[in-house]
Amino acid sequence: MTVSRSTPRLRLTALLLLGVLVLVTTTERTAATGIAGLLVQLVGLACIACAALGRVWASVFIAGYKDTQLVRGGPYAVLRHPLYALSLLAMLGAGLTTRSVTLTVALLAVFAAIYARAAREEDRFLRSAHGDAFDRYAREVNAFLPRCSAYTVPEAIEVRPRVLWKAFLDAGTLLGYWALLILADALQRAALTPTWMALP
Repeated sequence: MTVSRSTPRLRLTALLLLGVLVLVTTTERTAATGIAGLLVQLVGLACIACAALGRVWASVFIAGYKDTQLVRGGPYAVLRHPLYALSLLAMLGAGLTTRSVTLTVALLAVFAAIYARAAREEDRFLRSAHGDAFDRYAREVNAFLPRCSAYTVPEAIEVRPRVLWKAFLDAGTLLGYWALLILADALQRAALTPTWMALP
């Protein structure tokens, strides 16, 4: 298995999301019930689906290039860290799917901290790799606050299918996680799993 700079963060992410799944399975959540709960979960699905599709689109521009080139086209013309921003949108979707204000706020707070740190580390790497070119880019493009008017798409780019395939797998994982949250929620509401506590 290949170990990269992002491997520890991905392992922590998997562990935290597993913990959320356990909490959904073993807690009664009272923030949204009935039709309102279903609507909140569908909004969660919409957030996750948009994040998954956006991550694939961003990966078209960066797949196979992020360590060798300063990518500035497509979503990278709008903000420096679209993958992290889209991942945060996915965490919002996961939180909404739990039907818990507590879990939603916790997911957003924890992952905002994780992605902010990852973005700072990535900026340091890009600055060391690209020097003044990155400094100009950082002055022109915000890390997380999008500037949609700057969006540009080149006429053509070279896509590396093997690297891009991973983005499709990641998108599938996000949607699969939503399905697991729905299943865990259904098991809890059917009283097929123990209830350890109630969460707002």
